[in-house]
Amino acid sequence: MKNVIKNLLIALVAVVGLVGCEKANDGAKPTISVESVGSADNMIIFSVKAEGADKCAYMLYDGDAISADKVLADGVQIKGDGNSTIVNNLNSGTTYYVVAAAMNGAGATLSNTVAITTTGNKENPENPENPENPENPGGGNDDLPEIDGVENLNIVYTKDGRWYEYYNFYVTLVADNGDKLILDFYTLDETMSCYLPYGSYNVGNTINPYTVHNESSWYIPNGVADEDGYLFTDGYVNVDVANGYYTIYFMLTYDADGTLHTVQGYYNDMLSGATVPKGDDEGAKRLIDVLDVTPTSFKFNINAEADQYWRCSIVDKRIYSQVTSNPGAWVINYGFMLQGPLTINWVDGQMFEYVQGYQMSVSPSTTYLVLAALMDYSEGKENSLLSGVEIVEITTPAEAAGTGEVDFSIKEIGVNEVTLSCLFGSDVWCCYVAMLESEMVEYARENYQQANCDSFEECMLSLIPGLSYSSMRQFIQPEENYVWDALNYDTYYTPCIKVVDQSGGVSLVICDEFKTLRP
Repeated sequence: MKNVIKNLLIALVAVVGLVGCEKANDGAKPTISVESVGSADNMIIFSVKAEGADKCAYMLYDGDAISADKVLADGVQIKGDGNSTIVNNLNSGTTYYVVAAAMNGAGATLSNTVAITTTGNKENPENPENPENPENPGGGNDDLPEIDGVENLNIVYTKDGRWYEYYNFYVTLVADNGDKLILDFYTLDETMSCYLPYGSYNVGNTINPYTVHNESSWYIPNGVADEDGYLFTDGYVNVDVANGYYTIYFMLTYDADGTLHTVQGYYNDMLSGATVPKGDDEGAKRLIDVLDVTPTSFKFNINAEADQYWRCSIVDKRIYSQVTSNPGAWVINYGFMLQGPLTINWVDGQMFEYVQGYQMSVSPSTTYLVLAALMDYSEGKENSLLSGVEIVEITTPAEAAGTGEVDFSIKEIGVNEVTLSCLFGSDVWCCYVAMLESEMVEYARENYQQANCDSFEECMLSLIPGLSYSSMRQFIQPEENYVWDALNYDTYYTPCIKVVDQSGGVSLVICDEFKTLRP
């Protein structure tokens, strides 16, 4: 239990990659620029490059005055690192102004503005859009700009798309000339979801979110066996949705026996093995609605239809953030499954009435995550997700200050145990005593901000009830000769006490430290 407090305090920040964004520079504002790459009848392509940015966004606007704050607030948040972004479904013969902004702790920076004009004539287009094709509703596969040194591929369908194990999506794109691209998407932040998360995926050799893995993604010319294809060495793939179908744009480089080749392509249609989240392009209905939050409870609705099954999981954000972000796995492995609409009142110390044996305490000044997803409960598919995982953060407020007092003292010290006395004042309802190694208490005193707390006292009042029984005991009545065992020998301990008075108010008592004996 030595690292319990430290692990609870360290709320690791989930790093979400942004297109052209890198880690912030110390004390300096970020730099950001936009460059035109090309255009076609109904699309423009541009690149965004930022350095030292924690957040990036771009915006198409009318060319008038613009501010970095407006772009960051109202623009499109972009992911990845130094890659181009495609914007499709635009008008022919029209000039679009592109601007971007970046921000870090030192401030925000606005980029240069780039004007890009789509081809054709707005009133009488030279290249009118292709008529609707029922077999290919998205269309536009061959409407790509000509870029020197880049081969255009017209992707006509996808196959072999499926989730592999718990962390990635594997799909094959097929061009009209028979060439194939095998792409292995790593999507840890949407693990086990039934759809491919939108964003910009970079070619790389890590399993971080938004990566196309370069050891299992390759280009296969027509007539060449899959195993003899050429691995991708650089590039990116943008995933989005339009007209109710996936849109995929790629710019990828592969090494064919020492010679580098670059291909680009665009696809707007169904994607093998993946479904578009319900509500995209038509206004998504939220699955979770928060109704009420108190220091020791929260109430929320699950807005499922009467015949819909769903899974829900609830976790302390500090615990969730210590592991690789994988909401699908949390829902599948730790969630409870029910059916139809339901209002859930999660109360500290009470059994969740709908799931026998399911219990989790609710602490004040603590952020919890509620994760929920619709489920396919047909035979053989009991653990298949029908939707992406929806996540809602709930932060409980601090408890009211109390007036309760306790008289706590160590009466005898042993090698692995101590005998203590814990006597209540008349207004005390109960108290929680945490026997913590002194170095952990000092760590909490110096790093309480990492637990999103405003003070050391707030941090300890939040943490103490949730500690394991080996380091925390609840006293409902006074104790004069209580033996606390299972301590480490030759170790400094500091008893920390959360006192709850008869009106529900709380106070914190930090006792003098003691040292257990050597064997």
